[in-house]
Parts: sequence; C-alpha cells; structure tokens
Amino acid sequence: MKKLHLYIIISILTLSGCTKFLDIKPKDKFIPATVSDYENMLNSGTTVNFGDYFWDLMSDDAFLPEGEPGNLYTKQQLWGRQIYTFNPSPYEQGANDFLWSEGYKRIFYYNSIINNIMEATEGTEANKKSVRAEAYLGRAMEHLQLVNVYAHHYDAATAATEPGIPIALIADINAKFVRNTVKEVYDQVLSDANAAIADLPLKNKLTKFRASKAGGFALLARAYLFMGDYVNAKKNADSALSLQSTLANMNDYNIIIPGPFPNVPGQPLGWTDIPDGQLHPETIVARHFLRPFGLGMDVCASPELSALFTDDDKRWTLYYADGWPPAPPFNYMSRYGVKIFLRGDYYSNYLNVPEMYLVRAECLARDGQLADALADVNKLRLNRITPAAYQAFTPADFGNDDERVLRFVLEERRRELAFTGMRVIDLKRLNKEPRFQKVIKHTAEGIEYELQPNSDKYLRQLWPNAAVFNPDWPLNP
Repeated sequence: MKKLHLYIIISILTLSGCTKFLDIKPKDKFIPATVSDYENMLNSGTTVNFGDYFWDLMSDDAFLPEGEPGNLYTKQQLWGRQIYTFNPSPYEQGANDFLWSEGYKRIFYYNSIINNIMEATEGTEANKKSVRAEAYLGRAMEHLQLVNVYAHHYDAATAATEPGIPIALIADINAKFVRNTVKEVYDQVLSDANAAIADLPLKNKLTKFRASKAGGFALLARAYLFMGDYVNAKKNADSALSLQSTLANMNDYNIIIPGPFPNVPGQPLGWTDIPDGQLHPETIVARHFLRPFGLGMDVCASPELSALFTDDDKRWTLYYADGWPPAPPFNYMSRYGVKIFLRGDYYSNYLNVPEMYLVRAECLARDGQLADALADVNKLRLNRITPAAYQAFTPADFGNDDERVLRFVLEERRRELAFTGMRVIDLKRLNKEPRFQKVIKHTAEGIEYELQPNSDKYLRQLWPNAAVFNPDWPLNP
C-alpha cells in the first residue's frame, strides 16, 4: 500500500468478531490516557477509510459485462453480485457487511474520543477541543452514510416515523441501542457537525486525513442537500468554499506508463499522476474506500453514464480505459461502447471542493439563479475539459429554462462524482421528485432486474450479525 504519511498505532482498540448489539468487540486492551493517545486514534489505519464501494453497483452508473474475456459480473464476490441485481439482503448471517461493521467500529473510536478526551492528561484545553471536534465530524459522517444505506431517504413528512439506524453516542459495547428514526439520525448529524465547526482548526493537522473547519461546513452542506433544504445547503457550501476553493486543472495530469501496481513506496501507483487524495489540492478532508481503488478495475461505466462524457473530458480519459490491462486482449469499448473504470490513484471519497461547487450550483439553479449556477459549473469544467473544447455556458444556451439548467447541473454532478459513493443517494433523493424518477435496469445471467423509484429494494437490510441480537429492531421490508 502507498505510504499514508500517518502516525499508525497497531494495538489501539482493534474491533472485530461477533458479539451482541452493534456486533463490535475490543480485541486488544489499550486504555488511552493522553491527548496524544486520542490523536493517534484519529491517525490510525481504521479511521482513514470510509464507505462501501460495493454500494455503487446498484446505481445506474454501473455495468458488469458477462462472458469471457472481460467478465466483470462473476468476478464480483457474492454480495457484489446481489447488490448489482438489487437484492436488499446481500449479506447472509456470518458474512461481513463492511459498511456496517467498519462504520460502527469507527464510531466507537470517535465516541471514545468525544466521551473522554476532556479528562485526558497533557495537552491544552484548545487542543483537546480540536481533537474532539474532529471526532464529532467523523461520527456525523458515519451516521449520515449509514442512514442513507439502511433507511428510506429523508422526507420531512415521514422522517419522524421512518426507521433509521441505531445512533451510537457512547463507547460502550455493552450498551443497548435502539433503531432511531431517520429524523433523529439527521438531527444528530446536524448537532455533531455544528459542534465540530465550533472547534475545528482552520488547517488540517499532519495530513488531510485530519479534519478542518471547511470540512465541517462541507458536511453540513451535504446533509442539508440530502434533506432538500437548499437554503442551508447553499449557505454552508458558501462557507466551505470561503475557506477552501482551489480546483486542480486536470489538463495538467497524464496517464502513467507503465502500470499497473508498481507497489513500491515512492513509485507511481495506478495509471495517472493525479495526487493521492491526502495530497490533492481539491481535498477538504480525505478518506479512502476500504479497498483503496474502490471499484477500479471491477466495473464499467454504464452506456448511459458513458454517453454523458466526451473524449474532451479529462475525467473520461484519465479515470476510464477501453480495456484492462492497459494493453488488453479485450476491448470493452469495441464490444459494448463503454469504458472500464480504472482510477488507480488513492482518491478521496469523503469531502472535496468539487462537490461544494456542485452543491451550490444545484441550490442556485433550483432558486432560479441560472447565471450564478452556471458560473460554478463553468469553473469546474474549465478544470476538466481540454482548452480547445471548453465552452462557458450561459442561461441562453439552455433557452433560459430553469429545468434544463438544473438537469445540466445534475449531469455534471453525475460526471464528477461517479463511483465515489454518491450516486445511489442522489437517485434516492431525486426519486422524491416525480420529474426525476427513473427505473434502473441491470441484466445478469440472462435475467433483467429492475429497481423502481422509491422501492424498498433501495434499503439494504440491517446486518444480520447485529440484528440477530436485537429482535426488537424493526427490519426493513
């Protein structure tokens, strides 16, 4: 693995195995006492990860070809194939749903910090509050991700009664947790985000795996967008961008030859010279998928997603390839008219500047501020499209039509955030609006599977390893 530039501690609260309630258990005994001990929990290998790359397989961005050569469907593990075919219970008893187990493991870390650091030895009061603030942000991000996987999307009319996920606020594996409502989870996310902003540092410590104040505002912008509160989403995107707004010009990056996997520290990893997520100027707060490449080498862009790109888009030419390996005997573009997703660099799938421009652009478009919305998209595209093909769009290019501008902004969001774990949430929230509802279709082993708008199949079933010990938790349909 590429060097993470972190202080790693090995023995700190390793959580694994099967036990009751949330199914997490400390394996090694380590009692943090100093501020440095708690800081090292934020620097640990556990907390640099976030999310579940398998989740993207249920989106309309994903296409898994079958047949040899080039088979990507049977290459997937069983749960990956079941997610692709919209099975809401992809994990059987005994199988590890990493999003649940690793998510609550990280929440356990964050709670250990939040609950105890103010009594830690050494360190200043300000430093203790700063470390606690980072834990608040991490806890909020995990709860926000989990509620969007295991529950229906936030709807103000139903959120107070819809089952969400267990909110874990204490680092006690023997505590009894209930399945809180979607509203309760979002209320906690907003509370934690605001608590984080109060004490987060302006600059990331050590590395971008550590949080900054801009990250707190970025988290709020994302949460409010998911809630459909576009006023507050824009307000917080503004605040995040006021602190960090740098975009990198992708025309300055290139494909690296040769790949793949020169797994030597200091050598290029992957196929581009795009900086690692923790070093990238666009990163606000960095994380990686548990598998650092996410779905790289394991999925093709769907025909629909492929049609949204042109060869003048550096995201298309740097993140995707006609075939794999780089000089393949098999060509996905020739057979299917699509490219395989490679993205061999360790990119951040957490909080980043481009998302904030897109959040603000969507809010502006929904408010009828078309020129301002397009200004944000134009700024992003200036750094993504080759100079000869770049065009600065105006409302007149869309007939001054609010709907057409909004759809263009959403298309740009889809292009920019593909395979970063955001598309399924976008589908769920947009399905709340009849004009954006769509049926997703995947074909596997000769069978066509459909995912209807607002279907219960969007909800992953609670992890059986945890649910079996909590018969009072209402299960998803």
